[in-house]
Amino acid sequence: MTKKKKRSVIARIFRGIAALLFLLTIALIAIPYFFKDELKDMALKEADKYLLAKVDLKDFDLTFISSFPKMSIQLEGLKLTGKDAFEGVELVNVNNLEAKVNFWSVISGDKIEVEGIAIDQPKVNVQVLENGLANYDIMKPDSVVAAENPADTASNFVFKLKEFTINEGDIIYADKAGDMMMELLALNLSGDVGIVNEAYEVNTKADMKSLTFNYDGIDYLSKVATKMDVGMLMEMTDETMKFTFTENQFELNALKASLDGYYAMLEGRDEMDIKLITAETKFKDLLSLIPAFYTTGYESMATGGKLALNAWVKGTMDEVNMPGWDIDMKVDNASINYPDLPQGIDNINIDLNTKFAGGADLDKMTLDINKFTAKFAGNSLDANMKLRNTMTDPYIKAGVFADVDLATLGQVMPLAEGESYNGQLKSDLALEGRYSSIEKEAYDEFKASGNLSLKDVLYKSPDLPQAVEVENLAFAFTPQDMKLTDLKAKMGKSDFNASGTVDNYLAYALKDEPLKGTFNYSSNLLDMDDLMPASEEVASTEEETTTESSSDEVILVPGNIDFVLNAKINKLIYDGMEINNVTGDVVLRDEKASISNLKMDALGGGVLLNGTYNTQDHTTPKLDFAYDLKNLNIQELTKNFMTIEQMAPIAKYAQGLISSNFSMSTNLNADFTPDFTSLTANGDLFTQAVKVSGFKALQKMENVLSISNLDNREFKDIKAYFAVEDGKLSVKPFKLNLGQGITADVEGTTSLEQDIDYTLKMLIPKALIPKSAVDAAEKAIAQANKIPGFKMDGLPDQLPVTALIGNKITDPKVTSNLKEALLEQGGGIKDGVKNLVDEGVQNVKDTVNATIDKAKEDLGAAKEAKKKEIMAEAERNANKFRAEGKKAADAIRAEAEKGAQKLMDEAGSNPLKKKAAEVAGNKLKKEAEERAIKVENEANAKADKVIADAQKRVDAL
Repeated sequence: MTKKKKRSVIARIFRGIAALLFLLTIALIAIPYFFKDELKDMALKEADKYLLAKVDLKDFDLTFISSFPKMSIQLEGLKLTGKDAFEGVELVNVNNLEAKVNFWSVISGDKIEVEGIAIDQPKVNVQVLENGLANYDIMKPDSVVAAENPADTASNFVFKLKEFTINEGDIIYADKAGDMMMELLALNLSGDVGIVNEAYEVNTKADMKSLTFNYDGIDYLSKVATKMDVGMLMEMTDETMKFTFTENQFELNALKASLDGYYAMLEGRDEMDIKLITAETKFKDLLSLIPAFYTTGYESMATGGKLALNAWVKGTMDEVNMPGWDIDMKVDNASINYPDLPQGIDNINIDLNTKFAGGADLDKMTLDINKFTAKFAGNSLDANMKLRNTMTDPYIKAGVFADVDLATLGQVMPLAEGESYNGQLKSDLALEGRYSSIEKEAYDEFKASGNLSLKDVLYKSPDLPQAVEVENLAFAFTPQDMKLTDLKAKMGKSDFNASGTVDNYLAYALKDEPLKGTFNYSSNLLDMDDLMPASEEVASTEEETTTESSSDEVILVPGNIDFVLNAKINKLIYDGMEINNVTGDVVLRDEKASISNLKMDALGGGVLLNGTYNTQDHTTPKLDFAYDLKNLNIQELTKNFMTIEQMAPIAKYAQGLISSNFSMSTNLNADFTPDFTSLTANGDLFTQAVKVSGFKALQKMENVLSISNLDNREFKDIKAYFAVEDGKLSVKPFKLNLGQGITADVEGTTSLEQDIDYTLKMLIPKALIPKSAVDAAEKAIAQANKIPGFKMDGLPDQLPVTALIGNKITDPKVTSNLKEALLEQGGGIKDGVKNLVDEGVQNVKDTVNATIDKAKEDLGAAKEAKKKEIMAEAERNANKFRAEGKKAADAIRAEAEKGAQKLMDEAGSNPLKKKAAEVAGNKLKKEAEERAIKVENEANAKADKVIADAQKRVDAL
């Protein structure tokens, strides 16, 4: 081969490589464009196929260059929102989700292989209702998927994850059925997946700013900073999964631990064998889980002593059985010292163990706190407990012995700025026996004795508006009950005195039975404004306010308490109101809080209240409320109760005393405001005398009737009945004396939006009617009486006039029928005219009627013919528009089909070009279909308008 030929071959090779690189570059840019819409539709259809949730997607993008050789699918603003019981509740809200997929799986169009997922700022809100219904249970059953997609039940996506990340995620798990809550804030997680001997090797690193775990009302972890580095092997079959821990470490604040063992999810049961390893854990690390120690001076804290913490769980868990466990913690001769404080906490000893062998009989579970002791600054604490047979006949042996000078707390541990303690805490409580002894009232077989007391306590904190002073608080324990023998306390200006009995504290502690108690409470002064001053903080933006209010949860009355509180308060100050001689009962029972016969002197009169706040429906609390008011000052009542001004706006302009009975039933929102759509109420209002001034409706009625002194007047002996329903206050007809001899029957409605609609049927003395109007009416009557045979009476002394008051309470519109009433009451003009002409008219009536009937027939036939002609012409024109629109739309579709086929022909047999041509052709046909439908819709709209215009012409005839 000559040199020239060699150079030619080499040149062709380089040109070929250059052309190939150019084509690949074009493909890298063009392929995402071709496949973007197809993959987006595929993803949304996939979600709709399998999910019982609403899926929203703000934007979708497809890239290739930055992730080569993988293709990157990005979902921006992805939301999953619940339906039915979770309507409007967001399960997932993701800022951005990126999935890396296998390039050739996209090209083949068969199964899209997902190899990596990156989730940015996900907000996950998992909720489980008390009935067990969970908002994460959004997967459609296989039977439903098969029924809805009979030809396609297989997923278009296959997960072959090799890497996954989460950035700044927040996850909340709230399980009301299990009484459990977990909150993970600012979660960052990354991991990778590999294959080892037909198993998946998963390595995960995670950290979160805050981890909180609450179970049965107790915070076991509270805002704990957490780190995890977890390795595990995942073995999976069609019906089983097994997770085996390899190298791993968990950090909870300063506590470090690791897990050894496995967890297997098998058909019908779970098997596990997991051991907690804490070989290097120190006592100080354990204290980091206690907020009081970790949040103040933890870094400078010095500790001593030994800690041994061991735990394992092993066995089978299914619907009947529980795995066995053994948790053991021992602290030996530990101490806590802070360098800046004069004394420390010494002789800390803890010996705690709980174990269960496993199986179905949880009655064999044991709990032992053999030792819990500490000494500091001359004080001592000693507690112990043993618990057996918790499921059948619980046995308890426990003691709590303490003698603590609270003033010494500041000598051994840091206190917040402005925080201080004084006083003495003492306890010598001892319990031993079986619960069956309490059930059969064999109290001599159960030991329960001792006292718990606080004396001369003074507690100050910047978090409290006032210092708390406890002169004496004393509990005495017996097998039968726990007595509050004395409570004397003060906070600010307010004093508290109480005594009472809790009847079944042991049944509550050992068998979870409702806690029953009766208490007597008294106070000379209870100043709520002093105890709960108004907050000076104002939400900076409307958005912040909305966010906070939207997170409000219903405040529930506990279902496991049965308390009766007999209250007597000499003076109560609330929101500036001074209320005296408060007596009555407050009952907490069956998830309801009730007030019974609560009497008080307030607002210048007497008040009797009864009501129930019912939270048996945990999502929608209900309020039943009734009052009986006697001689209350109207202005004070309006100023202090917003509902009065809303439903009876005239009260704002009134002065005097009123009495009223009222009963109301309504559902409540989470912020305790009424749900006015459910509110029903009825009541009455009585006043002997009330003065109204400045009420716009009366002022405008003066102008309409040309009668002065309707406003700024005293009304006497008013008795009105009202009801509230469908968001409106409806006032039943009642008598009202407007003065100057004017009486009225009043009725109407006021809505929550302050719309008013009232009718006043009045009797007005003729002397109050403007003289010009009376003279004009009487002159007309005199002229009519000059007609031979015609006789009209004069105006009566009182004229019936109707006034209508509407629009808004702040801008009322007033109309009346005064002019019409003047003529109608002039002796009956209509009847006089009728009697005068009846005789003459009768003579020609028959002839005229015959002529009119004939004319009506002719005119009617002509109208019907004209109507048919108009509608027929309109129908012809409308059909023409529709036909032209369909023709144009079909032309657009045909052109798109032709263009799509041309693209396929030009692609030839090249699979890459054919796929690109198919995608481009589908997009072309989709856009053409949208234009065709638009053309058809516009043509149909023109046709409909032609018919509608013709119908208007017909109706005018």
